[in-house]
Amino acid sequence: MNVRGAARRSSAVVALSVALLAGASVWFRRVRRAVGRARAIPFSPLTAKGRVGAEYLRRHGVATGDPLSGEMDDMSAYARPDFDPEAIHPAVRRFYERTAEYDLSYRVTWHRGFRLGAALAARLTSRIEQLDLPGPWESATGTLTSRIVAVDAGDDPRDGARAWIRTNESGAAVFVAIYASHVRDGTRYVNIAAPLPRSNLSTVLSVRPLDRGDEPPGIELTTKTETGDEGLYFVTSLGSVALPIHQSFRVWPDEDGVRARHEMWLFGRRFLTVEYESRDGTTATYI
Repeated sequence: MNVRGAARRSSAVVALSVALLAGASVWFRRVRRAVGRARAIPFSPLTAKGRVGAEYLRRHGVATGDPLSGEMDDMSAYARPDFDPEAIHPAVRRFYERTAEYDLSYRVTWHRGFRLGAALAARLTSRIEQLDLPGPWESATGTLTSRIVAVDAGDDPRDGARAWIRTNESGAAVFVAIYASHVRDGTRYVNIAAPLPRSNLSTVLSVRPLDRGDEPPGIELTTKTETGDEGLYFVTSLGSVALPIHQSFRVWPDEDGVRARHEMWLFGRRFLTVEYESRDGTTATYI
């Protein structure tokens, strides 16, 4: 009986060892693929020394140029056979090309299963003034004011780099992001970096039309096509890696302005939805 028991224990140890080695092998392959995906993408070199905040550019010595109007200069730069900027609804195109003229109100929803983590993360994001959305047990709505300014190519060599700084009613930074673009195999991608302490969180998005039936389409910017460089990446001076996170931004016309929905998924589970309402030159408020 002891021999049989020892044999069973030995078999269990072998089985567990094989399972652990197989799991480690799968994990290693996934990490290697994630690092490989990131290696060829032109990421922003901009990071933060500590706090980010609304004065990030000045405090970190980032050279800037003239104030700019939009997240992008001209949507036509993203034209390709399956995407015609001329067909996009004029209000949506105007928002992207004249973003700074709009005030944004927002409403945040943290989805079940992620609320405790979001509450803990909110303590950090409020301290560094970056990606600082309300936690799940705070007021879920607010208003953002935008400022967009060109970033010198010596500090960020990506195409058309510009800082879009969004602040709340008290003047604290909610989002500080450096927007740009890059081209791969004839496709232009939106390339966004959010500086973090000694690192940045970079997003590469594909631009595609948002179908509205018989109406002119809106816009979707997404990482979920997985046909090229799209993805969310953690970038450091030691290297970059693709994260198991996806996101999409959908924008469509709404009377005097536009509406938008930002959704994020972790390992395929949606954990965050942010709804935006925008009015040209006025402040919109959710009712």
